[in-house]
Amino acid sequence: MTGLDEEPLAGGLESGRVVRIGETVRRPPGPWTATIHALLTHLQGKRFPAPLPIGFDEVGRETLSFIDGRAGNWPWPPALLELRGVRQIAELLTDYHGAVADFTPPSPVVWRQGACDPAPGEIVLHGDFGPYNLIWRDEELVGVIDWDLAHPGRPIEDAAFAASQCVPLRENIAPLGFASPPDRRARLEAFAEAYGAFTAAELIAGLFEVSAANIGRMERLGAQEIEPWNGWVRRGLLSRTHDEMAWLRGWTATEGLLPEVQAAEM
Repeated sequence: MTGLDEEPLAGGLESGRVVRIGETVRRPPGPWTATIHALLTHLQGKRFPAPLPIGFDEVGRETLSFIDGRAGNWPWPPALLELRGVRQIAELLTDYHGAVADFTPPSPVVWRQGACDPAPGEIVLHGDFGPYNLIWRDEELVGVIDWDLAHPGRPIEDAAFAASQCVPLRENIAPLGFASPPDRRARLEAFAEAYGAFTAAELIAGLFEVSAANIGRMERLGAQEIEPWNGWVRRGLLSRTHDEMAWLRGWTATEGLLPEVQAAEM
């Protein structure tokens, strides 16, 4: 043991495995850690607010710098309950996609989802750009954490997922802190405008693709008992994702945003 005071941190892909010691975060490494550290080092050079990889401690845990602030867990920070918070998230994601555009992963390339290089038109996505992985301080976004699900993909995948999480595009909003149901259409359009590359309809179409891919991944990797997907399935995320897609079909049909391929299936 390190002999230092360890403060368990909430969240993370596998609960209870991430701790804070002083101004550092410690977590068990994996075969993908070297690739993620290279990504984080690249982002430091771009002055993007991601943790700095420091190395490994005496018990073999990867060590990262701690970003002080509040994660966007429930209830949400006040800024995120307003359009300005949605816009901040979209703008920060735009900054990330610009910062990562010229990143070349070192060889051998290993991601948590497997080994692959970015294809033409792809960048390295964060892979989980939700409020719970964004750090707020004084109503301003100051950092992005939990990079273990980074992997190559199209920018629309990150953007659609981020929009779905911060609008939010799901029925249950009770824990988030809204005094009344938000205007989801206005929040979606605010995200699209701030990100700048996709319309609200394109984000919806991308979200259906992302959700279908996530379902397939959970089914495949969960069946192989690979974490964190196995744990997600056991905790009900697979069935919840199916329910959220069903709700999304109804909402987008009402709003006139239902992609043609989804409309044909109804």
